[in-house]
Amino acid sequence: MKTPKTFLYFALSTIFAVSIVSCSSDEEGDETNGGNVSNSLHLKFKTPDWERTINCEHLDLMPMNPAEGVYAVSATSASTNETFYFSYPQDSSAMNQISNYKKYAIVSYGDNDEPFQFSQKLPDNQGSTDRLISLADNSTTYYNEVEKIEYVGHEAEYSIFKVKCKYNMRTYLLSNEATVKEVSGTFHFKIRTTRN
Repeated sequence: MKTPKTFLYFALSTIFAVSIVSCSSDEEGDETNGGNVSNSLHLKFKTPDWERTINCEHLDLMPMNPAEGVYAVSATSASTNETFYFSYPQDSSAMNQISNYKKYAIVSYGDNDEPFQFSQKLPDNQGSTDRLISLADNSTTYYNEVEKIEYVGHEAEYSIFKVKCKYNMRTYLLSNEATVKEVSGTFHFKIRTTRN
């Protein structure tokens, strides 16, 4: 049963408030390997007007449960005011499988309810109060692609993985929905699943 959006937004914003200060803008150390996603924990975005790489090495993401069998994580960058939602399988046994290495849907901001979906909201340009909001799409052009999943350890209740993805999405401008802009980037997050 899908959790109501309003509850999901409230719960995520409450739980991830502690994560907001953990993601800072830092474009250093974002080396990639032959065009692949960086080994550093990060979120990178590029719009027609600006781009940033957000250092997420100290981001401690705790999962929420927006749909049956699905976990989701979210955080807001204090330096850029970018907010993301990323969803993935709740069960650790469903994580590190070769069949997961493919393209998945970009969804409307906060509507993540299936594994490996991505959505985000970010300023139109640096310092802007207007926002670009992700548009739902799942095509060869607009997608979230899982590049690598790595098991890195466990805690009492959770298995811990690192996930690398690259994405390309269309976004609309909140103040004028007819204005559509492409946003692309990569991310590498440390996430928690249920431990088996």
